[in-house]
Amino acid sequence: MADIFEEVEEGIRQDKWAERWRKYGVFAYLGAALLLGGVGLNEYLTFSRAQAAEANAADFEAALERLNAGDYQAAGEQFDELLARDLNLSTLAAHYLARVRLDGNGDAAAAADVLADASIRGDGPAEKLAKLKAAYLLADDLSRTELEAMLGSLRGDDSAFDVLALELIAAKALAEGDLAFARAEFEYLRIAANAPPGVQKRADQALAAMSPASSASAEPSEPEDPSPAPETGALDGGEETTE
Repeated sequence: MADIFEEVEEGIRQDKWAERWRKYGVFAYLGAALLLGGVGLNEYLTFSRAQAAEANAADFEAALERLNAGDYQAAGEQFDELLARDLNLSTLAAHYLARVRLDGNGDAAAAADVLADASIRGDGPAEKLAKLKAAYLLADDLSRTELEAMLGSLRGDDSAFDVLALELIAAKALAEGDLAFARAEFEYLRIAANAPPGVQKRADQALAAMSPASSASAEPSEPEDPSPAPETGALDGGEETTE
């Protein structure tokens, strides 16, 4: 009898699971499909990204070859296209496009615009270098205050970009005739721990070229006799002197 009851209970359980499967089994199929589809989509995206990266690298190399060959028109068009794709290579492409604008077209303002746009793409070394190069191209047309505002984000990060920005600002101060400010900044640059050797050498050269501070006093001159010299040839009354 016990076996019969067990068989009946087992049959009831099987019927319940069969009913549940009929109701909810579709979700299991959907879950499996989503899982397999997700794996397949990830593989496809990975493959697509690899193909796109390879194609972008090939386009970049082709543009660079045209630039080195002096074909500025074709190189500029290809670098422009790489910039429009908004890739990891875009900032680097901007540096070369600026070279096209400067060397190929002789347009320093256009080169500076390209670099300024690239400098806001991120906060990496390539973007910082783009900002510094743009500042160098515009330095003649900007005041020291404007340069300081433009290069403000490069200051205080204790890197080579910091001292290079300061060197440009100090040079602008020297050009504007603010010798005290320029001398103080060049004195700092010549001993700054984060200043590359080239910056320290240029700071020494700038200090040597600047006129020394007006601290040395002039040689004392002979005091003048305040009494007037006697007139020769006549005394009071117009009489001439005799021996």
